[in-house]
Amino acid sequence: MKKLIFVLLLSSVFLTTSSSLAFADTAKTKMSQKQMTQVDLNTATLEQLVTLPGVGKKKAAAIIEYRTKNGKFKSVDELVNVKGVGKKMLAKLKGQVKTS
Repeated sequence: MKKLIFVLLLSSVFLTTSSSLAFADTAKTKMSQKQMTQVDLNTATLEQLVTLPGVGKKKAAAIIEYRTKNGKFKSVDELVNVKGVGKKMLAKLKGQVKTS
């Protein structure tokens, strides 16, 4: 009886660990896929811009407003000219945005 309880306990620990590892791999895959897809600052909609880290509706609207007033972004670095976007945010967004 003690062996049966031990085997059941050991099995549950193994299954819990396996499912945790599988979840971690899935999270990494989703994160990698998200990072591979870059948002184009010159064509992105408000909905696409809010998917970026640290960009809410207000900043997304400010990006679109800047683009409308000043024309297409010539480089990603130009984002610092948008109200609410500083050097730190630019550093976070650099790999996730592009210009066409």
